[in-house]
Amino acid sequence: MQRWLKSITPDRESIQRHWCLRPFAAVVAQPGCWTFHRANVTRAFALGLFIAFIPPTPFFPIHLVFCSILGVLFRLNLPVLYATVFISNPFTWLPQIAGSIWIGSKLLGVDLVPIVRHLSESPMGTTLGRVWAPLLLGALALGTLAAVLGYALAQCAWRLRVAHHLRRRRERSASRALRPH
Repeated sequence: MQRWLKSITPDRESIQRHWCLRPFAAVVAQPGCWTFHRANVTRAFALGLFIAFIPPTPFFPIHLVFCSILGVLFRLNLPVLYATVFISNPFTWLPQIAGSIWIGSKLLGVDLVPIVRHLSESPMGTTLGRVWAPLLLGALALGTLAAVLGYALAQCAWRLRVAHHLRRRRERSASRALRPH
């Protein structure tokens, strides 16, 4: 997988030459943002999951702005960070928002029945004031949970992959040692 990601990821020189990234080339082309090391890949995966649960905005790419700023600031792997954020997409927004509102209302102790009834009887804009607090708290809770679980999962997957490669290397060297010359 690492070879495949490296093959589709642009190199630093091509990023520095790209016309729209030229003003930001010194920042975006930092080596830490494009290398595949356990620390920056697993943290990028966790942060991407957290950012993915931020409620989407229809006309402003807030997820990508957060990815760009935080990814460069913390020197995280940008391809992994951007790919992880795209878990949040128009197909997942409805369950994501509904789940965030439900979790947030449970944490706040807010009854959803009057809000749902009001939603069905009135325009959307008049109900948003009642929904924002549960939505944001639920998104924060789900994002934090996803980030913690994603970080642990990425760490385990990375370690299993390294252990597998070490075992294969030992087996190859043992088979070479047993071969007659």
